[in-house]
Amino acid sequence: MTFTLAAVGDLVPTRPLGAELRPAVRGVAGLLSAADVAFGDLEIALTDRGCPQEKLITFRARPGLADDVRALGFDVVALANNHSMDYGFDAVAGTMGELDRVGIRHTGAGAGLREAERGCVLRVGDVRVGFLAWSCLLPPGFAAAADRPGIAPIHVSTSFEIDGAGVLEEPGAPPVVRTRVVAGDLERVTARIAEFRGDVDFLAVSVHWGFGFGPALAEYQRPLGHALIDAGADLVLGSHVHGLQGVERYRDKVILYSPGNFIAQQPRAGVSADILRIYDAMSPDGYLAVAEVAPTGSYRMHLHPTMTGPDGLPGLAGPADRERIARELIRLSGPLDTSLTFDGEVVGVGDRTC
Repeated sequence: MTFTLAAVGDLVPTRPLGAELRPAVRGVAGLLSAADVAFGDLEIALTDRGCPQEKLITFRARPGLADDVRALGFDVVALANNHSMDYGFDAVAGTMGELDRVGIRHTGAGAGLREAERGCVLRVGDVRVGFLAWSCLLPPGFAAAADRPGIAPIHVSTSFEIDGAGVLEEPGAPPVVRTRVVAGDLERVTARIAEFRGDVDFLAVSVHWGFGFGPALAEYQRPLGHALIDAGADLVLGSHVHGLQGVERYRDKVILYSPGNFIAQQPRAGVSADILRIYDAMSPDGYLAVAEVAPTGSYRMHLHPTMTGPDGLPGLAGPADRERIARELIRLSGPLDTSLTFDGEVVGVGDRTC
Protein backbone atom coordinates (compact mmCIF):
# COMPACT_ATOMS: atom_id res chain seq x y z
CA MET A 1 0.00 0.00 0.00
CA THR A 2 1.29 3.46 -0.92
CA PHE A 3 1.05 6.14 1.79
CA THR A 4 2.20 9.72 2.33
CA LEU A 5 4.14 11.07 5.30
CA ALA A 6 4.39 14.83 5.92
CA ALA A 7 7.08 16.18 8.25
CA VAL A 8 8.07 19.61 9.55
CA GLY A 9 10.45 21.05 12.14
CA ASP A 10 9.79 22.75 15.47
CA LEU A 11 6.32 23.58 16.79
CA VAL A 12 6.06 26.28 19.47
CA PRO A 13 2.36 27.22 19.65
CA THR A 14 1.40 29.69 22.38
CA ARG A 15 -1.77 31.28 20.96
CA PRO A 16 -5.03 29.84 19.61
CA LEU A 17 -5.24 29.50 15.85
CA GLY A 18 -8.50 31.40 15.71
CA ALA A 19 -11.64 30.54 13.79
CA GLU A 20 -10.20 31.68 10.46
CA LEU A 21 -6.75 30.88 9.16
CA ARG A 22 -5.13 33.16 6.62
CA PRO A 23 -4.97 31.55 3.15
CA ALA A 24 -1.25 30.69 3.34
CA VAL A 25 -1.78 28.83 6.62
CA ARG A 26 -4.73 26.97 5.16
CA GLY A 27 -2.36 25.80 2.44
CA VAL A 28 0.05 24.09 4.84
CA ALA A 29 -2.81 22.77 6.96
CA GLY A 30 -4.24 21.23 3.81
CA LEU A 31 -0.96 19.46 3.05
CA LEU A 32 -0.74 18.11 6.59
CA SER A 33 -4.35 16.93 6.61
CA ALA A 34 -4.02 15.34 3.19
CA ALA A 35 -1.06 13.22 4.31
CA ASP A 36 -1.76 9.81 5.81
CA VAL A 37 0.64 10.66 8.65
CA ALA A 38 1.82 14.15 9.66
CA PHE A 39 4.76 14.68 12.06
CA GLY A 40 6.32 17.63 13.92
CA ASP A 41 8.64 18.29 16.86
CA LEU A 42 6.58 19.76 19.72
CA GLU A 43 9.08 22.04 21.48
CA ILE A 44 6.84 23.28 24.28
CA ALA A 45 4.83 21.89 27.19
CA LEU A 46 1.06 22.29 26.79
CA THR A 47 0.02 22.28 30.44
CA ASP A 48 -0.50 24.36 33.56
CA ARG A 49 1.58 21.92 35.59
CA GLY A 50 5.20 22.08 36.73
CA CYS A 51 7.77 24.67 37.80
CA PRO A 52 10.33 26.47 35.61
CA GLN A 53 13.73 24.83 35.48
CA GLU A 54 17.02 26.69 35.94
CA LYS A 55 17.88 27.47 32.32
CA LEU A 56 18.11 30.51 30.04
CA ILE A 57 14.79 30.09 28.24
CA THR A 58 11.70 28.39 29.65
CA PHE A 59 8.20 28.48 28.24
CA ARG A 60 4.93 26.58 28.25
CA ALA A 61 1.43 27.18 26.90
CA ARG A 62 -2.11 26.41 27.98
CA PRO A 63 -3.34 22.83 27.62
CA GLY A 64 -6.13 23.62 25.17
CA LEU A 65 -3.63 24.37 22.42
CA ALA A 66 -3.34 20.63 21.83
CA ASP A 67 -6.67 20.97 20.02
CA ASP A 68 -5.13 23.58 17.70
CA VAL A 69 -2.13 21.36 16.93
CA ARG A 70 -4.55 18.59 16.03
CA ALA A 71 -6.64 20.98 13.94
CA LEU A 72 -3.58 21.80 11.82
CA GLY A 73 -3.44 18.12 10.89
CA PHE A 74 -0.71 16.61 13.08
CA ASP A 75 -0.94 12.91 13.94
CA VAL A 76 2.33 12.36 15.83
CA VAL A 77 4.93 14.56 17.57
CA ALA A 78 8.36 14.15 19.12
CA LEU A 79 8.91 15.31 22.70
CA ALA A 80 12.67 14.70 22.76
CA ASN A 81 14.01 18.26 22.66
CA ASN A 82 15.51 20.95 24.89
CA HIS A 83 12.22 22.67 25.80
CA SER A 84 9.60 19.98 26.45
CA MET A 85 10.87 19.69 30.06
CA ASP A 86 11.25 23.43 30.71
CA TYR A 87 8.73 22.99 33.55
CA GLY A 88 9.90 19.56 34.65
CA PHE A 89 8.60 16.08 33.94
CA ASP A 90 5.28 16.86 35.60
CA ALA A 91 4.67 19.27 32.71
CA VAL A 92 5.69 16.60 30.20
CA ALA A 93 3.24 14.17 31.76
CA GLY A 94 0.51 16.81 31.50
CA THR A 95 1.41 17.41 27.85
CA MET A 96 1.27 13.71 27.06
CA GLY A 97 -2.18 13.57 28.64
CA GLU A 98 -3.36 16.46 26.47
CA LEU A 99 -1.94 14.85 23.34
CA ASP A 100 -3.66 11.58 24.23
CA ARG A 101 -6.93 13.46 24.72
CA VAL A 102 -6.89 14.89 21.19
CA GLY A 103 -5.54 11.75 19.52
CA ILE A 104 -1.98 12.86 18.75
CA ARG A 105 0.61 10.12 19.23
CA HIS A 106 3.94 11.02 20.84
CA THR A 107 7.39 9.60 21.44
CA GLY A 108 10.72 10.60 22.98
CA ALA A 109 9.80 11.18 26.65
CA GLY A 110 8.75 8.99 29.53
CA ALA A 111 8.90 8.03 33.20
CA GLY A 112 12.19 6.25 32.51
CA LEU A 113 14.58 5.56 29.64
CA ARG A 114 12.72 2.48 28.48
CA GLU A 115 9.46 4.41 28.11
CA ALA A 116 11.20 7.39 26.48
CA GLU A 117 12.65 5.07 23.85
CA ARG A 118 9.50 2.98 23.42
CA GLY A 119 8.44 4.61 20.16
CA CYS A 120 4.99 4.60 18.65
CA VAL A 121 3.35 2.89 15.70
CA LEU A 122 0.63 4.32 13.46
CA ARG A 123 -1.28 2.11 11.05
CA VAL A 124 -2.09 3.24 7.53
CA GLY A 125 -4.21 0.43 6.20
CA ASP A 126 -2.04 -2.64 6.68
CA VAL A 127 1.21 -0.61 6.84
CA ARG A 128 2.86 -0.06 10.24
CA VAL A 129 4.64 3.33 10.37
CA GLY A 130 6.97 3.66 13.34
CA PHE A 131 8.49 6.72 15.06
CA LEU A 132 11.36 7.01 17.52
CA ALA A 133 12.83 10.26 18.87
CA TRP A 134 16.02 11.34 20.63
CA SER A 135 17.64 14.64 21.60
CA CYS A 136 21.32 15.58 21.54
CA LEU A 137 20.51 18.83 23.40
CA LEU A 138 20.34 17.88 27.06
CA PRO A 139 19.93 20.65 29.66
CA PRO A 140 20.80 19.42 33.19
CA GLY A 141 18.19 16.98 34.47
CA PHE A 142 16.46 16.47 31.12
CA ALA A 143 17.95 13.08 30.13
CA ALA A 144 15.89 10.05 31.04
CA ALA A 145 17.63 7.15 32.76
CA ALA A 146 16.56 3.77 34.07
CA ASP A 147 15.46 5.38 37.34
CA ARG A 148 14.78 8.95 36.16
CA PRO A 149 12.03 10.48 33.99
CA GLY A 150 12.93 12.68 31.07
CA ILE A 151 13.60 12.71 27.36
CA ALA A 152 15.38 10.09 25.28
CA PRO A 153 19.04 11.20 25.26
CA ILE A 154 21.99 11.01 22.93
CA HIS A 155 25.00 12.46 24.75
CA VAL A 156 27.61 14.28 22.67
CA SER A 157 31.12 15.06 23.90
CA THR A 158 32.77 18.35 22.93
CA SER A 159 36.47 19.19 22.82
CA PHE A 160 38.51 22.12 21.53
CA GLU A 161 41.47 21.61 19.23
CA ILE A 162 44.15 24.30 19.19
CA ASP A 163 46.85 24.66 16.56
CA GLY A 164 49.84 25.33 18.81
CA ALA A 165 51.99 26.77 16.04
CA GLY A 166 49.13 28.75 14.57
CA VAL A 167 48.25 30.62 17.76
CA LEU A 168 51.85 31.80 18.03
CA GLU A 169 51.34 33.73 14.80
CA GLU A 170 47.66 34.50 15.41
CA PRO A 171 47.06 34.89 19.17
CA GLY A 172 43.36 34.70 19.94
CA ALA A 173 42.49 32.58 16.90
CA PRO A 174 39.43 30.47 17.81
CA PRO A 175 39.93 26.75 18.38
CA VAL A 176 38.32 24.05 16.25
CA VAL A 177 35.27 22.59 18.00
CA ARG A 178 35.25 18.79 17.81
CA THR A 179 32.10 16.82 18.64
CA ARG A 180 31.27 13.13 18.69
CA VAL A 181 28.44 10.99 20.01
CA VAL A 182 29.35 9.12 23.20
CA ALA A 183 30.04 5.54 22.12
CA GLY A 184 27.78 3.89 24.69
CA ASP A 185 24.82 6.04 23.67
CA LEU A 186 25.38 5.31 19.98
CA GLU A 187 25.42 1.59 20.69
CA ARG A 188 22.22 1.83 22.74
CA VAL A 189 20.37 3.94 20.17
CA THR A 190 21.34 1.88 17.14
CA ALA A 191 20.43 -1.33 18.98
CA ARG A 192 17.00 0.12 19.82
CA ILE A 193 16.44 1.11 16.18
CA ALA A 194 17.40 -2.35 14.98
CA GLU A 195 15.07 -3.92 17.55
CA PHE A 196 12.11 -1.63 16.78
CA ARG A 197 12.61 -1.97 13.02
CA GLY A 198 11.35 -5.54 13.24
CA ASP A 199 7.97 -4.28 14.49
CA VAL A 200 7.26 -1.81 11.66
CA ASP A 201 7.23 -1.56 7.88
CA PHE A 202 8.62 1.99 7.73
CA LEU A 203 10.63 3.76 10.43
CA ALA A 204 11.13 7.51 10.87
CA VAL A 205 13.64 8.66 13.50
CA SER A 206 13.48 12.18 14.92
CA VAL A 207 16.67 13.71 16.31
CA HIS A 208 16.98 17.13 17.95
CA TRP A 209 20.55 18.19 17.13
CA GLY A 210 22.92 20.89 15.89
CA PHE A 211 23.71 24.35 17.21
CA GLY A 212 22.94 28.02 16.70
CA PHE A 213 20.97 29.41 13.81
CA GLY A 214 23.27 29.03 10.82
CA PRO A 215 23.54 26.44 8.07
CA ALA A 216 26.72 24.78 9.38
CA LEU A 217 26.45 21.22 10.70
CA ALA A 218 28.17 20.16 13.90
CA GLU A 219 30.87 17.57 13.31
CA TYR A 220 28.85 14.75 14.91
CA GLN A 221 25.67 15.20 12.87
CA ARG A 222 26.51 13.46 9.58
CA PRO A 223 28.09 10.40 11.24
CA LEU A 224 25.09 10.15 13.56
CA GLY A 225 22.59 10.52 10.72
CA HIS A 226 24.37 7.81 8.74
CA ALA A 227 24.47 5.52 11.79
CA LEU A 228 20.71 5.89 12.33
CA ILE A 229 20.05 4.80 8.75
CA ASP A 230 22.62 2.00 8.92
CA ALA A 231 20.75 0.71 11.99
CA GLY A 232 17.40 0.59 10.17
CA ALA A 233 15.86 4.07 9.95
CA ASP A 234 14.12 4.79 6.64
CA LEU A 235 13.98 8.55 7.22
CA VAL A 236 15.81 10.88 9.64
CA LEU A 237 13.89 13.97 10.75
CA GLY A 238 16.18 16.63 12.21
CA SER A 239 15.06 19.61 14.27
CA HIS A 240 16.26 22.37 16.64
CA VAL A 241 18.21 24.72 14.37
CA HIS A 242 15.89 27.65 13.75
CA GLY A 243 16.77 27.94 10.10
CA LEU A 244 17.46 25.86 7.02
CA GLN A 245 20.17 23.25 6.73
CA GLY A 246 20.95 20.88 3.90
CA VAL A 247 19.24 17.67 2.89
CA GLU A 248 21.21 14.47 2.36
CA ARG A 249 20.38 11.31 0.45
CA TYR A 250 22.32 8.44 2.00
CA ARG A 251 21.91 4.79 0.97
CA ASP A 252 18.73 5.80 -0.88
CA LYS A 253 17.24 7.22 2.35
CA VAL A 254 16.83 10.90 3.26
CA ILE A 255 18.21 12.92 6.17
CA LEU A 256 16.48 16.25 6.77
CA TYR A 257 19.05 18.10 8.89
CA SER A 258 16.79 21.06 9.64
CA PRO A 259 13.45 22.04 8.08
CA GLY A 260 13.48 25.25 10.16
CA ASN A 261 10.64 26.58 12.31
CA PHE A 262 7.08 25.63 11.51
CA ILE A 263 5.22 27.34 14.37
CA ALA A 264 7.30 30.08 16.02
CA GLN A 265 5.24 31.77 18.74
CA GLN A 266 7.93 31.98 21.41
CA PRO A 267 6.52 34.29 24.13
CA ARG A 268 8.21 37.69 24.06
CA ALA A 269 6.48 39.48 26.94
CA GLY A 270 8.67 40.04 29.99
CA VAL A 271 11.78 38.34 28.62
CA SER A 272 15.28 39.82 28.62
CA ALA A 273 16.92 41.67 25.75
CA ASP A 274 19.32 38.74 25.32
CA ILE A 275 16.44 36.33 24.79
CA LEU A 276 14.75 38.72 22.36
CA ARG A 277 17.97 38.81 20.33
CA ILE A 278 17.88 35.02 20.14
CA TYR A 279 14.28 35.08 18.93
CA ASP A 280 15.06 37.80 16.40
CA ALA A 281 17.91 35.69 14.97
CA MET A 282 15.50 32.91 14.01
CA SER A 283 14.91 32.59 10.30
CA PRO A 284 11.32 32.63 9.00
CA ASP A 285 12.32 30.19 6.23
CA GLY A 286 11.40 26.54 6.37
CA TYR A 287 9.78 23.74 4.47
CA LEU A 288 7.16 21.02 4.76
CA ALA A 289 8.43 17.67 3.47
CA VAL A 290 6.11 15.10 1.90
CA ALA A 291 7.32 11.55 1.24
CA GLU A 292 5.29 9.32 -1.07
CA VAL A 293 6.13 5.84 0.17
CA ALA A 294 5.67 2.85 -2.13
CA PRO A 295 4.76 -0.67 -0.93
CA THR A 296 8.44 -1.59 -1.30
CA GLY A 297 9.42 1.10 1.25
CA SER A 298 11.11 3.30 -1.36
CA TYR A 299 9.89 6.86 -1.55
CA ARG A 300 9.89 10.10 -3.45
CA MET A 301 10.18 13.30 -1.43
CA HIS A 302 9.14 16.87 -2.18
CA LEU A 303 9.80 19.93 -0.04
CA HIS A 304 7.23 22.74 0.03
CA PRO A 305 8.96 26.04 1.00
CA THR A 306 7.26 27.82 3.90
CA MET A 307 7.68 31.00 5.92
CA THR A 308 6.46 31.95 9.38
CA GLY A 309 4.43 35.15 9.44
CA PRO A 310 4.12 37.87 12.10
CA ASP A 311 1.61 35.64 13.89
CA GLY A 312 4.26 32.91 14.16
CA LEU A 313 2.21 30.57 11.98
CA PRO A 314 3.54 28.98 8.81
CA GLY A 315 2.38 29.70 5.30
CA LEU A 316 3.34 28.48 1.88
CA ALA A 317 6.01 30.81 0.50
CA GLY A 318 5.11 33.10 -2.38
CA PRO A 319 6.83 32.76 -5.78
CA ALA A 320 9.90 34.91 -5.07
CA ASP A 321 10.52 33.48 -1.57
CA ARG A 322 9.79 29.98 -2.82
CA GLU A 323 12.57 30.26 -5.39
CA ARG A 324 14.94 31.88 -2.88
CA ILE A 325 14.41 29.09 -0.34
CA ALA A 326 14.76 26.43 -3.04
CA ARG A 327 18.07 27.90 -4.24
CA GLU A 328 19.36 27.97 -0.67
CA LEU A 329 18.42 24.33 -0.11
CA ILE A 330 20.11 23.37 -3.37
CA ARG A 331 23.27 25.24 -2.29
CA LEU A 332 23.34 23.69 1.19
CA SER A 333 22.72 20.14 -0.04
CA GLY A 334 25.47 20.11 -2.67
CA PRO A 335 28.30 19.59 -0.13
CA LEU A 336 26.26 16.66 1.23
CA ASP A 337 26.56 14.95 -2.18
CA THR A 338 22.85 15.43 -2.81
CA SER A 339 21.25 17.07 -5.82
CA LEU A 340 17.91 18.82 -5.46
CA THR A 341 15.62 20.04 -8.22
CA PHE A 342 13.11 22.88 -8.31
CA ASP A 343 10.14 23.03 -10.68
CA GLY A 344 8.89 26.44 -9.57
CA GLU A 345 6.59 24.98 -6.92
CA VAL A 346 8.36 22.27 -4.91
CA VAL A 347 11.91 21.07 -4.29
CA GLY A 348 12.61 17.47 -5.29
CA VAL A 349 15.16 15.42 -3.33
CA GLY A 350 17.47 13.70 -5.77
CA ASP A 351 16.72 12.62 -9.31
CA ARG A 352 15.31 9.19 -8.55
CA THR A 353 13.05 7.35 -6.13
CA CYS A 354 14.78 6.95 -2.78
